[in-house]
Amino acid sequence: MPDNPGSGPRRGGTPGVARFRWRVFARFLALFAAVSTITVVTMLFAQRVLRPAAASAAGLTLELALSAGAAWLVTQWLAHRAQALVRAMDASLAGRELESGAEAPDELFGEVMPTWQSGLKALHEGRRETQEDARVHYETLTELMRMIAKAVDERTIYLRGHSERVAAYAASIAWRMGLDEKQVERVRLSALLHDIGCMGVEDYLVMKQAPLTAEEFEIVKAHTVKGAAILRPIAMLRDLVPGVELHHESLDGLGYPYGLEGEQIPLMARIIAVADSFDAMTTPRPYQAAMNPDYVLDILRRLTGSRYDSAVVEALGELVGSGALEVKDVRTPVSFRMRKPMVAELV
Repeated sequence: MPDNPGSGPRRGGTPGVARFRWRVFARFLALFAAVSTITVVTMLFAQRVLRPAAASAAGLTLELALSAGAAWLVTQWLAHRAQALVRAMDASLAGRELESGAEAPDELFGEVMPTWQSGLKALHEGRRETQEDARVHYETLTELMRMIAKAVDERTIYLRGHSERVAAYAASIAWRMGLDEKQVERVRLSALLHDIGCMGVEDYLVMKQAPLTAEEFEIVKAHTVKGAAILRPIAMLRDLVPGVELHHESLDGLGYPYGLEGEQIPLMARIIAVADSFDAMTTPRPYQAAMNPDYVLDILRRLTGSRYDSAVVEALGELVGSGALEVKDVRTPVSFRMRKPMVAELV
């Protein structure tokens, strides 16, 4: 029966490490033997030329001096060898050879380096594979999120493209406000899914062309908490929940679903609120025509401090004014019925 592969290292360790231990032991043994020999020879000589008490004192003093000197030499030697090993490891970690003229580690550590390099290579390869897997998973997840957002928007003709536009506006605003790349991406993804809770709202309410009644509006308002309930169980999407759940909150506390005020509303939700309103007013809806972006900005500015965050609105204004954010002319959607094919055409 073959030996257990894992039993070798437990019995004797790897050959390189075993040789390393032996070389360190041999050097310390040789140094100790040299100090002991010199001390004994010196004490024997002192006993011949000095009185016993003086000979003992001289021997003890010499032993202490030699021990201290030997310890200092060993310390310097090990420090020098360790520095050479660290330089070699750093060069290996960076994937390059030792610089010209740099000292390579001596034979003391020569057996250790292959083990280090082998482990480092395996670590790098594993890290690359992990990063590639993470990238593929992230791209798959974001594509799935985009498809979900598109499916939500497609339920109503006039909302087609709404989620993707809000995501683009929100990401641009976050970037303009100086958020880092990771935060900008979180804002974008949360904005992309901000209406996902509409999947839990009845079709007749989502597609209704006439104004909603008070009772119907209360039902539609629940889309924020429904969206949060959809995302919250998914650990990877949990940090997107604030933007989905709270983008209809108002700074004056008159928003929904919880009536939060001011700084109680996360910045992510405040950004999405402005982007959502901006797109709603600059695109045609059954209850209103598309408005001019400059006119919409005036409306948003008048509502800063009560409904919207002034810093967010100003960032949007700067983007529109500089041309960095362009509002495309979205045509009024046209709905038509497909002609039912005749039986003869199907044959």
